[in-house]
Amino acid sequence: MVAVSERRFMVAEYHRILEAGVFGLDENIELLQGRILSMPPQGPLHAAVVRRLLQALLALGYPLGQLLSEQPIALSADSEPVPDVFLVEPDPEGLDYEGGHPTPDRVLLVIEVAASTLAADLSIKARAYAAAGIPRYWVVDVENARLYEHTLPVAEGYANVVVRNRQESLALPNGARLEMGLLFRR
Repeated sequence: MVAVSERRFMVAEYHRILEAGVFGLDENIELLQGRILSMPPQGPLHAAVVRRLLQALLALGYPLGQLLSEQPIALSADSEPVPDVFLVEPDPEGLDYEGGHPTPDRVLLVIEVAASTLAADLSIKARAYAAAGIPRYWVVDVENARLYEHTLPVAEGYANVVVRNRQESLALPNGARLEMGLLFRR
């Protein structure tokens, strides 16, 4: 009897798979802890909340070079997630990260907007971001108009998770406050 094994991938292998055209251009995939994940397409509510986040963060002082959306983070040798929104420190080379995707030491905050991916965003993604040392991780639960604020990363996850509602505001790394009500219109 032969045992079943799982084949995991490193980022370099993942890039070769993408370059070979194994996945279609319209497929929304990410590499997380060696696994290639197929993410569902964004629905209209998800897309609207992402737009509102981007508008609010721009208005609160984050320039486009530090406010990124739908771009990879070089999280580790076996993980390259593509968060909905994230904030980074300015590229130390002044080149808007053209020499490589931002690494965890440059990431200030990751925000995932969850409609159909809430369970994965609160579990496997939270563990991966925490293990990489991402200091702040937010998951916006669009269906229930709330936000899970993760802070104090440790190896197995975040030591502090607070659920915020639409009447609250959250502190951003630059000291500004994001009003939750701006994200939810219904």
